[in-house]
Amino acid sequence: MLAFDQPKTRPPGVTPEDCVRALREFCASVTWVPLSRQLDGTDRYVLALRGLMSRDPIDMLWLHSREMAEKLRKAIEDSEFDVIHFDTLGLAPYKSVVTTAKTVLNHHNVESSMMSRRASKERNRLTSLYFKLEARKVREAEKRWCPQFGTNLVVSAEEELELKKWAPDANTAVVPNGVDTEYFTPCPDPAGRRLLFCGGLDWYPNRDAMVFFFNAIWPLLASQVPDVEIYVVGRGPPKWLQRLGERDRRVHVTGFVEDVRPYFKKAAAYVCPIREGGGTRLKVLDALAMGVPLIGTSFACSGLGLSDGKHVLLAETPGEFVCKIRQVFDDSELRYRLAAAGREIVERMYSWHAIGQTLFGTYESVAQAKSVTKAREEFRRHMRLG
Repeated sequence: MLAFDQPKTRPPGVTPEDCVRALREFCASVTWVPLSRQLDGTDRYVLALRGLMSRDPIDMLWLHSREMAEKLRKAIEDSEFDVIHFDTLGLAPYKSVVTTAKTVLNHHNVESSMMSRRASKERNRLTSLYFKLEARKVREAEKRWCPQFGTNLVVSAEEELELKKWAPDANTAVVPNGVDTEYFTPCPDPAGRRLLFCGGLDWYPNRDAMVFFFNAIWPLLASQVPDVEIYVVGRGPPKWLQRLGERDRRVHVTGFVEDVRPYFKKAAAYVCPIREGGGTRLKVLDALAMGVPLIGTSFACSGLGLSDGKHVLLAETPGEFVCKIRQVFDDSELRYRLAAAGREIVERMYSWHAIGQTLFGTYESVAQAKSVTKAREEFRRHMRLG
């Protein structure tokens, strides 16, 4: 494993060396490189200004490192690899260092589409223009880099179609996100009037979801269900949300926690009012794995093959959210049916065992595939011999 260290993602008191020791349980070797800049504070604005003068998207500027290139080059010289997995589009330029091993590029989201959606919803005209320019750069990067990899991993068939719009010549494979079904296990129904939302609040789609929930849904819900409570769990809660938690005793803002399972066990329902972003909402899978009834937008639940009324309850407007939440609170049979169906689909389609087999099969296919150059050479040799 060769990775960047991003200090803000480490819990307080956890060092890069602590991370290396933990990862060595799974990896033959672990090497890390410090990131020169972070995507927050002053660094974010410096990168944004650099981005205006570059054809490359922000992620590629952010992840550019001579030290990383040198360590990758040394790793390739020291060992023989069948496949090298690049975990995000921002790392794609390091493909130029790799000359022998086959390669896979992972897409947690189709970044260009996610950026375009954000631009379309941004009210500030200058900010919207900036995101449109960034979306165009990401799209050009997808067109340029995706076809150079043995295959591109996407998390759903919908994301595959989206990526193919911009990179039609790229090889793709669908490997869904998953959940550890041995760690996240079903819990008894706690009943009550307690809601839960989990997710890093330093990520824009999660912040937008909480703005939507507390501005539009919460006042209506609290007026109809006065004893309702909600726990908002995740790092980086904004100041306005922390102040709301101080004013309203029904709103509990925890910040980062080591283990989210105790909060799932206490929740009668999980709310997921996410309206933008990309990829798969991992906490949707966590909630289903633990048998917690989920009320979410169709966008939040997209790409997972979930049926409204069977696995989840879908809601788009504030009124629909309040109606569905009250249904779950008041109907124990409904909670039981949603919990059972959610757990069943997770075990069948999204357990680590299931997706691990799919991922391993994809790696094998890439490793065994002949390169285009080698295939052409063999074809020409065959023609000469014939």
